Amino acid sequence: MAYQFQFGSVFAGFDQLLWGAWLTVLLSAAGIVLGLVLGILGGWGRAQGPRGLAWAIAAYVEAIRNTPFLVQLFLIFFGLPSLGIRMSAGAAALL
Repeated sequence: MAYQFQFGSVFAGFDQLLWGAWLTVLLSAAGIVLGLVLGILGGWGRAQGPRGLAWAIAAYVEAIRNTPFLVQLFLIFFGLPSLGIRMSAGAAALL
């Protein structure tokens, strides 16, 4: 007996799938632009900036590189509101 794929549930929510795909494209484009700008500024600050700024950027990079992305996302989305910094889910995803 062969399995019959049933896509009725998928097609019923197709508009939500399209919206999710569009939101992914928007967040990706904004993340690329923001990451490029911050990367250029961070690279300049690390290479040409004062010693304290270079040390702070190096510490930030090491902290970000050594924590899993999901932990970072949880800290941003759930940890910042406990400090009084509230943002939307889209802003938290972009950050």
